[in-house]
Amino acid sequence: MSPKFSRINFHTETVERFKKYAIANDANYTETLETILDFFEKYSINPFVPFDDSVYHLEQVINKRMDAVEAILRRIETEQLKPTKNMLESLFQPQKNDKPLLVERKKIDSDL
Repeated sequence: MSPKFSRINFHTETVERFKKYAIANDANYTETLETILDFFEKYSINPFVPFDDSVYHLEQVINKRMDAVEAILRRIETEQLKPTKNMLESLFQPQKNDKPLLVERKKIDSDL
């Protein structure tokens, strides 16, 4: 069963723009219109609201997330990386002890 077609009246200038857009994207008119509608629905973009507001809001959200990531990285650095580095450095530095670590003891033979 073939799909049913319906008609909508558009201004001539709009139809010409739409045809050029469809040809430039190598798609038929139905596919082009469906793709455009899917795009607006998927990304919740309202074409009647100025796009600058949406971009500004998106930029604010991204900046907040980046600040959170930066805070997490700084916390990891102070709580985990620096103490670990200090412990490793202390392992490889020579110890300064006045007492020798190993003491040699001589066994005295009592039979002599």
